[in-house]
Amino acid sequence: MADFINEVEEELRKDEYNKLLKKWGPFLLGIIIAIIAVAGYFEWQKSGADKASRATSAAYVEAGNLAGEGDVDKAYNQFVDIASKAPSGYAGLSLVRAASLKLEQGDRTEAVRLFDQAAQKFESPRHVQLAQLKAAYILASEGRYDDVSSRLGPMAEKDQPYEYLARELLGFSAMQSGNDSKARQEFSYLATIPGVPAGIQQRAEEIMSLIKVDSAAAMSVPAEDDGETDNNPEPSPMINEGQEPENE
Repeated sequence: MADFINEVEEELRKDEYNKLLKKWGPFLLGIIIAIIAVAGYFEWQKSGADKASRATSAAYVEAGNLAGEGDVDKAYNQFVDIASKAPSGYAGLSLVRAASLKLEQGDRTEAVRLFDQAAQKFESPRHVQLAQLKAAYILASEGRYDDVSSRLGPMAEKDQPYEYLARELLGFSAMQSGNDSKARQEFSYLATIPGVPAGIQQRAEEIMSLIKVDSAAAMSVPAEDDGETDNNPEPSPMINEGQEPENE
């Protein structure tokens, strides 16, 4: 009797299982198929991305070899072509290389344009600002100090990747533009705060010394004779040797 009851219960369980399978089986099967399809798609996409990345890397190396062999125009065209279809990292690097080639050829305007384009392609803030800084150096070499100042303001803020280099170039641009107060501010900052790289700090200290010497010399230059004779001239204020000008 016990065996008969067990067999009946087993048959009932099978019937219940078959009902559940009939009801939910197609749904579960669809989920399984969807999971397999999605996994396959991602694997295919990853494989395609890896293949494209390898092809881009090979093209980048080839362009670099062309530049090294002296075929600058062909290398430039290949770098620009890579930048038009490569992922952001390779696109930015390719534009930087293309800009460097144009700079070597003396085409500074095109070099600045390409560095600006590279900055737009990069995603990393460090890479973005490096491209911007390279463009600013070119503009400074052309005497376009107003452009330099407008570009470098955000880069000179505290804790930015190239804060100290940006401040140094800002100070130089201000000095060349005759804005000694701004130049003194930037170079004084670089010469005194901790953490500034030794090379930049040393250059800042040297320029601060030059600014002080120039200020002292300007204060000690006598006024030009206007042709009138003053028998009792008032003594001109002079800076004693070794004395610093006031407010320096």
